[in-house]
Amino acid sequence: MHVTTATETSQPLTMASMVHESSGDLANLDFLRAVAVSLVLFGHLLGTLRIRGLGDLGHLGVLLFFVHTALVLMLSMGRLKTRGRGELYRRFTIRRGFRIYPLSILCVVVVTALRIPSTSWSTSYTWPGWEALASNILLVQNVSQTASVNCVLWSLPFEIQMYALLPALFLWLVNGWSWRRGMALSAMAVLIASSEYLMRPHGFDGEFLITRYFPCFVSGVIAWKVMDRRNAAKWPGWIWVVGLLAIVLLYRGVDALRVYGPGAFNPFAPHGLRQDHGIWWPEFLDLPRDWLFCAGVGALIPMFREVRQKWLKSTSKLIAKYSYGIYLFHVPVFYLFLSKWKTSIVALDLAITVGVLAIVVALAYRLIEDPFIRMGKRLASQPVARAALRAEEARVG
Repeated sequence: MHVTTATETSQPLTMASMVHESSGDLANLDFLRAVAVSLVLFGHLLGTLRIRGLGDLGHLGVLLFFVHTALVLMLSMGRLKTRGRGELYRRFTIRRGFRIYPLSILCVVVVTALRIPSTSWSTSYTWPGWEALASNILLVQNVSQTASVNCVLWSLPFEIQMYALLPALFLWLVNGWSWRRGMALSAMAVLIASSEYLMRPHGFDGEFLITRYFPCFVSGVIAWKVMDRRNAAKWPGWIWVVGLLAIVLLYRGVDALRVYGPGAFNPFAPHGLRQDHGIWWPEFLDLPRDWLFCAGVGALIPMFREVRQKWLKSTSKLIAKYSYGIYLFHVPVFYLFLSKWKTSIVALDLAITVGVLAIVVALAYRLIEDPFIRMGKRLASQPVARAALRAEEARVG
């Protein structure tokens, strides 16, 4: 199907019109990813500096990652131009495996070898045990119910497990989208996640159930299909920036209500039953809170044309490019240079930390992340390349 480009029409270039382009460089999605990693980064920075008051914005950052990941991977599968189920799964799995595991394994090895605690504000290192170490290498902590050696690694198992489902969702929706299907998919995701939460074995942490964030990923999947519709994006890009920041503020408000709401003044509220802050509302309400925020973000994404501010686009693209390394390595760097080896001058510690983190992330990208991404792409495309060569030889011969 022919897709009209910006050079063929006077209409502004929108995310919907760019869905099928080969570059995949979407400024609005870069901004979303940049905001996501920044929330995680600043949340942990404030925790390391013992500054409280902004709540758990880092968790919102991870939720944004989940929506972004599902959307971007659906776009990526569309660019693969592969229709066969087996071939799609093979190419998708190889590319994602080489994208995720090399850097995460390096992170696990580094923090274990250097005896770095799982959080940057911890005072001592605790050996996690061989089972936990193996689970972290394989990224199955939510299956083994073991702790992450680096606190940010908790989110990666959910992504890995969603990889088994995303190609099937792509094949189901790519040529058969309807709002009825979208709503059915959302309802099914909520039903599955709720059922697992209610039927979980005794002692299982509700935060680490396999389908816990399934509805969050589905929000990104639905956003992908809505983006695919012509004229879906109607509002100017700057409103997307304001809207996303408004969602951050709204999440902070809900988080404040969760911590300081009616239960703070209710002597019969179950204080002390939860380990994170003394929260008054029941744990199960965390699930719909996360799902609703992800649904809101997913619903907003297709509504906006691309941001045009060059400084914002270039900054977002740079942060998004290195976001995986920032996400994985900021905790050990914070621990070493803001906790263990800190000086009496906070500004100096921050300057050193930023510089070291930039060097670590750049080296990780150049030496590990980018080479393995390229290797994964080559390995995933080899059989296709050989088949094309045989077809060409048969045509010429």
